[in-house]
Amino acid sequence: MTIGTARRAAGAIAIALVVALTGATAAGARQPRPLIVQSTTSVRDSGVLDQLITPAFERRFPQYDLRFVAVGTGQAITNARAGQGDVLIGHSPALEAQFVSEGFSDEPIGRTVMWNDFVIVGPASDPAGILRAARNDAVSAFEAIAAAGAAGRAHFVSRGDNSGTHTKERDVWGLSRVAHSARNEPSGPWYHRAGLGMADTLRLTQQCPFAGGGCYTITDRGTLQQLTSNRAIAALRVVMDDQSARGRGGRNLMLNVYNVYAISPRKYPAVNIQGARAFLDFMTSPAFQQALAQFPSRRRPGFFPAAFPRVDLARTSRRTVSARSFLTLSGTIASAVPGADPLSGLSLRLARLPTPVTPVVLDRDRAGSEGTFRLRTRVTRSGTLFLTTPRFRNLSPMTQSLGRFTVRASASLLQARATGGRVALSGRIFPTAGRRRAILQIRARRPGGRFAVARRVRLPRTGSRYRVGVNLPGGRWQLSTRYVDPGVVSSGASRVRSVSVP
Repeated sequence: MTIGTARRAAGAIAIALVVALTGATAAGARQPRPLIVQSTTSVRDSGVLDQLITPAFERRFPQYDLRFVAVGTGQAITNARAGQGDVLIGHSPALEAQFVSEGFSDEPIGRTVMWNDFVIVGPASDPAGILRAARNDAVSAFEAIAAAGAAGRAHFVSRGDNSGTHTKERDVWGLSRVAHSARNEPSGPWYHRAGLGMADTLRLTQQCPFAGGGCYTITDRGTLQQLTSNRAIAALRVVMDDQSARGRGGRNLMLNVYNVYAISPRKYPAVNIQGARAFLDFMTSPAFQQALAQFPSRRRPGFFPAAFPRVDLARTSRRTVSARSFLTLSGTIASAVPGADPLSGLSLRLARLPTPVTPVVLDRDRAGSEGTFRLRTRVTRSGTLFLTTPRFRNLSPMTQSLGRFTVRASASLLQARATGGRVALSGRIFPTAGRRRAILQIRARRPGGRFAVARRVRLPRTGSRYRVGVNLPGGRWQLSTRYVDPGVVSSGASRVRSVSVP
């Protein structure tokens, strides 16, 4: 090989190496960045993670590699405190409130995502007699299990892992007359701490490998529905649900609310805060909330969406409104979570949305002490109206369609006075603004004849009063004016006035 050939070969190798390194660097730059979510096990065990969250989030945000750590809420919070995640999902309000107060949340309050309820399950034989004596009373159901356990007829399997479900269990024991520790846990050979996630705790309860009687446990409804639908759990039945308002702890004792948090970069600068905020936005997006309401089925959802407030209008307004009249919308706005505090002070706006970025606000109000509101406006254009709210407490900003309203223009003819062969007309017209190609038609006819347009006048952009003139031959005439603005409002005509032209 000649020296020149050797140099050319070496140069080619160097170029190939540079290209390879450059390609490797570009490929590395395109690698999705890990996004670690510390979460309660029920989000995974209910099927929501694999069937709803992961596929939709990764399609929407391919730049992130979603890594889910499913543990009890207590452990998830411990992991998040230690900087071992970017996002936290929990369902233990007391533990989450402490997490926020210590500054670990990026936002001053978590975002509510969904809710369901806790139920008590046991064997079909129901040796504790809950179906007969405590069908809708969780505290009485626990007392019946304890009594049956002491008699050697039943067992209770506890998560025993400081999870949200375990916390709720201890709340119920704390309201009971069963002897319990300072941690609100009973003792005895019938009480078993599993230290497992929700799905595994249900499997252990179904197996019930303990002598003397069947096993009971407390579970969230979403996980139970997923495991019963795939036949993983077939020998357990719900023995207590639909907590009564008369039961100890009240109607909302068994409520189960899920919130999501981004870990604060002020605590851990390396946290993937962009990915975390994207995840929070995804979980509280209309698309995800709608999918959640239909999972696993619309008839029997495992969770109920709760990111946005719920609006109840006092009455359904007419869909055709006069531009002259006021449109009034009143009602109440509340959290979708039962028993939540009223949304007193929440700002509401009635708006048109020509584009999502530039809403036209028609009226504003703030919710009263019980969440009541009243919005009142004259509507200047036909189209869909929306009710919007900003982020408020733990609820996300809402844009709710109120449906399409047709605005009918209004024209009045207050005076028609003839001077010579000219008739001067004056009156009022609505809408007074929002016009595009608005025309005032002056229509005339002989008595008994048909109306014809005698003149068309282009209306100014704003204003409610008009004065126009029209030349007519002598004799008796009947006159009317008509407001026309195609594509903006439905046309409206005035009453007929008679005039004699000399």
